[in-house]
Amino acid sequence: MTHFTKLLLATALALPMTARAEGVVEGIHHWVSESEVGALKVLTDNLATKGFTWQDSAVGGLSGANATQALRTRLAAGNPPATMQFLGYEGVEWEKEGALRSLNDLYAKNGWEAAIAPAILPFVKADDTYFAVPINMHRQNWLWVNKGLFDKYGIAEPKSWDDLIAAGKKLKENGVTAFALSDESWQILEVFEAILTDQNGTDFYKKAVMDLDPAALSGPEMLKAFDTLREVRGLVDDGFTGRDWAVATGMVASGQAAMQIMGDWAKGEFLAKGLKPGVDFLCFPTPAAVPNFKFVIDTFGTFNIDDANITAGQDAWVETVMDPENQKNFNMIKGSIPARIDVPVDGFDDCAKRSFADRDAAVKAGTMVGGLTEGFAAQPQFAGVFFDVVGQFFVTDMSSQEAVDMLVSGIDNAR
Repeated sequence: MTHFTKLLLATALALPMTARAEGVVEGIHHWVSESEVGALKVLTDNLATKGFTWQDSAVGGLSGANATQALRTRLAAGNPPATMQFLGYEGVEWEKEGALRSLNDLYAKNGWEAAIAPAILPFVKADDTYFAVPINMHRQNWLWVNKGLFDKYGIAEPKSWDDLIAAGKKLKENGVTAFALSDESWQILEVFEAILTDQNGTDFYKKAVMDLDPAALSGPEMLKAFDTLREVRGLVDDGFTGRDWAVATGMVASGQAAMQIMGDWAKGEFLAKGLKPGVDFLCFPTPAAVPNFKFVIDTFGTFNIDDANITAGQDAWVETVMDPENQKNFNMIKGSIPARIDVPVDGFDDCAKRSFADRDAAVKAGTMVGGLTEGFAAQPQFAGVFFDVVGQFFVTDMSSQEAVDMLVSGIDNAR
């Protein structure tokens, strides 16, 4: 634990009891879209049946980065929340700092480890300590399609990125915005890492993104991925600046745009609008020569706070998160599938059923990998380089070679 963190925690533990409300569980998270708010309500309503009120501290924007900054501010003020939503290595870093409670007793009591896919464990457990619980598993590499537009222009499910670009060009020629996207770096990186993985396979993705192999970072495969991203840029409308991801999803839902590449949290927005998969919209994995499954999970950790009321509320919260029925009902709204692998597929829609099946296949084939954008493939200092380079490339006239050179240089400087 760093000296700074010790000071923060000491300050938090010294807060007077009057600052801690009995029967209240405060949580910081970044779920602010319609479907996200609806999904969270499943959990908070169930928490209420246990005698605890949820105190909502939502901070949206930048794929969770704003919420993380809010947490740091709270810790600096000596006022940590009871619980916090984590993406990627965030929870791992806070566990290293000694800021999070051990959940070992609750895991042992409830047998949770046996119910979790092995790929999740590095993000909820460090050494022998469980520090977080997972609520869901999103598939990141999805293509969301307005069915009416694809039907109108005779476009079938693309089987390669060449097919996808050709479909986009056909749509553009007919005055249709092909891709709903933004200039936000994280939305662009969602597209880029799908391209990189689909065109080159998960072994290459592991070398380039996870192992940061210099030859992979600077090779022809990386150049081709940037070339393809440039083609995608030519199929985006001019009004993309500052567009929220849920607004982009709304464009596809309403027929203002034909496609969006986004994790399956986008599906929650379609469902919230009363649209049905296979009827109003289509869901395809991004087109890969060898199928792969890019996962993103949301987890919750609980902070060390010396207050029995808070601890009891934290226990109630993590048991609420891990309850199988809650995971089923939450994920039906959120668009994801349960983190627990023992929740049956019955009742889920066709997109989710495909996600269940593809997850099982990817686990067996060894083609299940964490998403870079949300922090499940590279440490933050390296992921930040990808964010910067891909984001700048998309909004400037930078060449693919210049982007590759910038990427290699940035990774070298971050090592």
